[in-house]
Amino acid sequence: MQLARPLPTVWQAPPLRVAWRLVVDHHLAFLITAILLWVVGAPIVFLVTFSFRGGSVVSPGGLTLANYQAVYANPLTYTALVNTGIYAAVVSVASLALATLFAWLVERTDMPCRNWAWTMMLLPIAMPGMLASMAWILMLSPKTGVINVALRGLMGLFGAAPDGGPLNIYTLPGMIFVESVRGSTTLFLMMVGAFRLMDPSMEEAATMAGARVLTSLRRVTLGLVMPMLLAAWMYSFLGNLEDFETPLLIGLPAGIYVLPTLIFFTAYGASGAQHGLASAYTSIFIVITVVLVLVYYRVILRRTERFASVTGKGFRPRRTSLGRWRYAALGLFLVFFAVTIGLPLLVLLWASLLPVYEVPSAAALTKLSLAHYAELLRESQIVGAIGNTALLAAVTATATMALAFVVSWLVVRLKVRGGIALDALSFIPHAIPSVAIGLALVIFYLNPGMRWLPIYGTLWIITLALMTRYLAFASRTTNSAMTQVSKELEEAAATGGAGRIMTLFRITAPLLLPAFISGWIWVAAHTVRNLTLPLMLSTSGTQTIASTLYYYWQRKADFSLASALGVALLSCMAVAIFLARKLVARGYSEAPS
Repeated sequence: MQLARPLPTVWQAPPLRVAWRLVVDHHLAFLITAILLWVVGAPIVFLVTFSFRGGSVVSPGGLTLANYQAVYANPLTYTALVNTGIYAAVVSVASLALATLFAWLVERTDMPCRNWAWTMMLLPIAMPGMLASMAWILMLSPKTGVINVALRGLMGLFGAAPDGGPLNIYTLPGMIFVESVRGSTTLFLMMVGAFRLMDPSMEEAATMAGARVLTSLRRVTLGLVMPMLLAAWMYSFLGNLEDFETPLLIGLPAGIYVLPTLIFFTAYGASGAQHGLASAYTSIFIVITVVLVLVYYRVILRRTERFASVTGKGFRPRRTSLGRWRYAALGLFLVFFAVTIGLPLLVLLWASLLPVYEVPSAAALTKLSLAHYAELLRESQIVGAIGNTALLAAVTATATMALAFVVSWLVVRLKVRGGIALDALSFIPHAIPSVAIGLALVIFYLNPGMRWLPIYGTLWIITLALMTRYLAFASRTTNSAMTQVSKELEEAAATGGAGRIMTLFRITAPLLLPAFISGWIWVAAHTVRNLTLPLMLSTSGTQTIASTLYYYWQRKADFSLASALGVALLSCMAVAIFLARKLVARGYSEAPS
């Protein structure tokens, strides 16, 4: 019996050599992955880990469950959870109702001056949430609010003379009111697209069957846009869960805590920093938001994709006749404009012109001056904050958009192996509240193991925090833009011998420049108006305009100087948004096709 000859063995490279070859071939993808893990992943891992440890950040203790025991044993935890749920849910419903009504009036009715109405809906974008809260405090504070003083004068004509009120902004309904009118603008933009693209044939059929306008709106129109309504509501609910500015300025004086403010004052309270306890609160918060984001993207968006109500060549928009209600509908937009921009701007302007704030009166008119505006240029703290904010906005916007651009290039253009994971890693910050990001960076960079990188207390740590916060938006912007650009020019460059890097900078980047500029402006504007992260991470030398504004308003109670700074900030943002719109429009018109 003849033995079979053994088969020749195939030589295989050692595992280390294979791994090295993989790194060399995909070095850019590995580098970007490492950056994302460092910026996004590592701080969150440290935060969750620290929630199971005792001691302080600079001197961590052993493993313990004491932080979670303290969280669940504290009645304030459940009060804050309930307040957070009520606040987020009611604000989402109210703002979505306003946005849907206004979007329907603009896109589906014959209301006059629709272009002006559109503009009035977008103007509130220029007003940061902190300024809106400040303005409504000046109007509706129980003792000195302008509206309350006027109402008490009117009630006095009928023999009633209350000591305060009758309205009180320092309540949960007050918080909900301020945020509802402010948050409807973003949802308006979402609903406008749904109404614009909706097939009008079903509405026409309802009208021919004798249905009235309101019946057609309720039974047909809202039914067709229901998937978008659900998606918009969930998006708004997620954003309102982490809202910090309105609860801080309006809720805190009344002792109304939501989860973001509870986390902030646990970490930075007068009784001393309790980072372990704050980490436990934050870990619970992260779990809630991550679960909701998964629901949003796995259920809501899937359901949305199953509905299609846009026709092809026969599509034509149809406008419902409002009849005698046409001008009443326009009046709603005027009221909305007055509530969101007109009244707040007027009361802030009034306060900024007074030496010390007081309610409007004939005597107060003699005290008006521009002294506070001149003081803005003399106050060293404000001048330093302006410089810090300008530098922070430029660096954060550039770094965030550059990172998002490279991520999109790897995922959308090169389709590198593991690109889905890379894209998901850039999107994770969307599910992480701002207070969680700020606390995570504090714990990460104050940890004894990170003393070799002393960026805590510098502008760099604020830059990293803001990059983490806005990376999800930036990556969605560049992903969308890159999928719209044809690969023909890049393929032609490759045929001509150009390498990937040269093609990236000479072909792809110029094609995406308008989208890059648009995203850059969005990130820069939100960096300027962000209060949460600078408030948690800034020190005496790294104050921003937002944190300085809060300092003069809350800590020094200098309402007039704070209002002057707020009016100046609002004016600069309005001018910047106007110029940015012109720049982006010009960029798109000159972009190569």
